[in-house]
Amino acid sequence: MLRELDVFWLWFFLVAITIVSPACARLIAWPAIEPDQEFVRRHISAMELKPFDGVVLAARVPGLEGLAREFAWSAVTRRYTAAEFQPVVTTLREVPFRRFRHNFLRINVNPMDQPFDMFDDSRWGILTENFATVATVAREAGLRGLLVDPEAYAAPDSETQQPRFNAFDFRLRRTAQGLFAYRRQAFARGEAVGRAVTAIYPGITLLLAFGPGATCLDRAPEGEQVYGLLAAFVDGLLAGAGGQATVVEGSEFAYPYRSCDRFQEAYATLRGACRQRSLDPAKYDRWLEIGFGLWLDYESLDTCQDPTVAGRPCRWFDPSLYPPDRQYLIDPDRFAHAVASALAVSEGYVWIYTNEPKWWTEENPLGENLPESYVAALVEGRKAAALACPRPSQSPLRGFISESDR
Repeated sequence: MLRELDVFWLWFFLVAITIVSPACARLIAWPAIEPDQEFVRRHISAMELKPFDGVVLAARVPGLEGLAREFAWSAVTRRYTAAEFQPVVTTLREVPFRRFRHNFLRINVNPMDQPFDMFDDSRWGILTENFATVATVAREAGLRGLLVDPEAYAAPDSETQQPRFNAFDFRLRRTAQGLFAYRRQAFARGEAVGRAVTAIYPGITLLLAFGPGATCLDRAPEGEQVYGLLAAFVDGLLAGAGGQATVVEGSEFAYPYRSCDRFQEAYATLRGACRQRSLDPAKYDRWLEIGFGLWLDYESLDTCQDPTVAGRPCRWFDPSLYPPDRQYLIDPDRFAHAVASALAVSEGYVWIYTNEPKWWTEENPLGENLPESYVAALVEGRKAAALACPRPSQSPLRGFISESDR
């Protein structure tokens, strides 16, 4: 009985933080393995003990086999129907969400290890229809919207180590048309997606893992940027949505940020230099929100794959596994400050990516490989957000963000 009371008061405290927190930004969990609709149905009570406002969800489509079951990874190659998604909607409707009110269904824009080009009408037709289908799912299931991931997940090229297929990389184009034509086509593709989703779900939120910042912060010459066409795509998305959607620059590049000045500089650059490069600065100003992504166990992927690192699960939180100049990245106090600063500067959302630590698992819905100090860091960061880091009003003179975090 005492344990039940403890859980109740913990849940009550976390909800109170959300309600009274002066920061308007919401905190979203994006674990490396997203929970699907069935996991959430089984474990939502335990999940909501963590200090988040919502979670990124995977749609796993019942009745399908192999990769087709994983919607996010097949959104460009397979056309899904509303009937196939009906069990997903039904399950999510049964989930008694209380604290988690900002939940997002993931869709990958660039997932294939196959050629994909802005002028590929067939695959863009499939993708745009799938956007409309999952917008319907989000609306009917009571979700806030979609997590839109534009990352190119193709295998790396052996020479450049960049993705060998990437619809947003002009260098990998499949036609002889020039950069201007590709930007115009990227705009048209984004515009079609914006129209499709808002026709189904006016008021939807489209949380981009990263957006125009990936274009304007790339120091490579125009036409040689890895995501050089993404900014035009997002401009089109804003135009197509016409103010009927909240579109969020999720700023994945902020993963390692741990100090206030980094978030301030990023925000100022996105509102300054990046805005100036937009095809429609007025719509960019009016309809694009700035958010941030943080990676709790940043660099743990390389560290924990090192065969000389003993023990499993990997002790990603052990400072001795990192060089002295990188140990601050996994310091709980620094992470709390990062959360507070990101929430203070963000205009809407801050999302937390994790790889080694697990907020919840099937075997242990309360989490695994996750020291309590990091959960406490999220709570402290939320409480400190109002006074942590003033949002800047001026753009820095340069058009890129500095490398140092110290």
